[in-house]
Amino acid sequence: MAVGKSDWLISICGLNCAVCDIHLAGRGHEKIRDEIVEWFRKQRNQTIDPEKIKCEGCRGPPDAHWSADCKMLQCARKRGIQYCFECSEFPCTLLNEFSADGVAHHKRTVENMKKMKEVGIETWIEDQKRKGQCSFCP
Repeated sequence: MAVGKSDWLISICGLNCAVCDIHLAGRGHEKIRDEIVEWFRKQRNQTIDPEKIKCEGCRGPPDAHWSADCKMLQCARKRGIQYCFECSEFPCTLLNEFSADGVAHHKRTVENMKKMKEVGIETWIEDQKRKGQCSFCP
């Protein structure tokens, strides 16, 4: 999927929410939504209401966030920052643990956020597009 600059919604922790399966499922992508429902059924033996698979990202209303209990989201709101890299404690234990949790697209978060802090988000996005980097990754 080609992703334009306006299609990037960088979360507090540095992920691109615009191409997240949960974000897309909540925007009418039924195939993705059905795959998520099936994943929960097979992998977690859970039945999940397809209508509850939605997320407006970190900047959306708290009741429309898939992980409203996200510690990084709560911390950023408490500190009044938009991105983890704006914090004087960046990178903190929470972010380091997140990037080391074994989830592939979380792995590069800290390094990418260091670069975002250095060059700015718009420049970082342009660099990623030029390099042909994964649009979902960090």
